[in-house]
Amino acid sequence: MASQAEGSKEKAVPQPDDRKIGQTTHFTVADRWGNVVSYTTTIEQLFGTGIMVPGYGILLNNELTDFDAVPGGPNEVQPNKRPLSSMSPTIVFKDGKPIMTVGSPGGPTIIASVYQVLLNRLEYGMGLKTAIEEPRIYSNKYPTILWEEGNPAEARKKLTQMGHQWEAEPANIGNVQAIWTDPDTGLYLGAADSTREGMAIGVNGIR
Repeated sequence: MASQAEGSKEKAVPQPDDRKIGQTTHFTVADRWGNVVSYTTTIEQLFGTGIMVPGYGILLNNELTDFDAVPGGPNEVQPNKRPLSSMSPTIVFKDGKPIMTVGSPGGPTIIASVYQVLLNRLEYGMGLKTAIEEPRIYSNKYPTILWEEGNPAEARKKLTQMGHQWEAEPANIGNVQAIWTDPDTGLYLGAADSTREGMAIGVNGIR
């Protein structure tokens, strides 16, 4: 597999004691035959249920905590039902062929993180690494906006004039990992968000 990394100015990486405990991860994979995978997985909270499958070493998640404990909403607890999830592993196709695979951890911020990176790459024409590192915003409760360091002051001013309120301090939103397939050369371009541990690597010679 051919792969390369695209450089850009990276976000400041948080110190370990500043990081919130998260147990969701995402990876994207592509092989020399053109197969691609976008994979998001989670065990929810730290160590999930605390129960390990005997003989396999796999921790079971506690995703039932994603249900709404208050009945009456779309995510209320019901038999034979899965809780709603924000996980959004995505593969983009053009002319029937995959050109981009992308995803992110980040709980409720995942959908916004993936969507903003897709916009940056496909609509605004940013390079893959730049599209990922571009500061993001997120809101799930008007008028509050969660934001990343580097958001333009002018954009924040205009949104404030529209009635939005900004959190006092910036935060890290999502942690996007992606692969772009160059339509001209067939080479894979991998990029990883700098806000957590992660990297883009290429491996040759695997049979």
